[in-house]
Amino acid sequence: MCDQLRPEFNTRESEDGKDAYQKILDKKPDLIISDVMMPEMNGFELCRKIRQNPNVNSVPIILLTAKTTVDDNIEGLELGADAYITKPFNMNLLRKTVENLISSREVLKNAYTGKQEQLDKITKLEAKSPDDKLMDRIMKVIDSNISNPDLNVEMITQEVGISRVHLYRKMKELTNQSMRDFIRNVRLKQAATLLSEKKYSVSEVVEMTGFTRVSNFSTLFKNMYGISPMAYRDAKHTGTNKSKK
Repeated sequence: MCDQLRPEFNTRESEDGKDAYQKILDKKPDLIISDVMMPEMNGFELCRKIRQNPNVNSVPIILLTAKTTVDDNIEGLELGADAYITKPFNMNLLRKTVENLISSREVLKNAYTGKQEQLDKITKLEAKSPDDKLMDRIMKVIDSNISNPDLNVEMITQEVGISRVHLYRKMKELTNQSMRDFIRNVRLKQAATLLSEKKYSVSEVVEMTGFTRVSNFSTLFKNMYGISPMAYRDAKHTGTNKSKK
């Protein structure tokens, strides 16, 4: 498959889902093609992890599989796959799907850039949509409780004044993440910022961002950024985002 696509695209191969996820974190690709049945980490799990990671969750994903049931197809799409192609597949179909997905992302990117350029020329209005106001309220609660390990969905529903069901629905719609995942990712992003300042130890950052165990924090951090907290801290100090070997 890579040999067929290589004349038109720069390709990287992985031997399993776990290796693929690490490579995706190391260098964000323009598109991901994954089998469903793989050792270490299957395609559904890889898709789920990518969609939960805000650093890479915008990358389009094509899932390839011999599973042909409607339920399998729905599961892949619900996990955030952009296309679900069953085996045996036509290479021209795959190539055209790749071209269309990359092209659609470029159109969105160019449209957004064009809007920004036009907005720079006019006076900005401060009016916010209901969704923006909701996210502002949610972020205010998270920011003010970032060091509180007891921060949870129930606390946010009470502070914001929204039902748990409505909150879950809006978060999936606006961020493609559950509230629990969103809180965790905000904590991790704040931790990355603190580590890059090189003012605090890893254990201090753990406490400042509301995690309760260094080991759990380290696992989650590496899962999101591809390297350990200490390696990230050292790498940021030397001006790179990768650890030395």
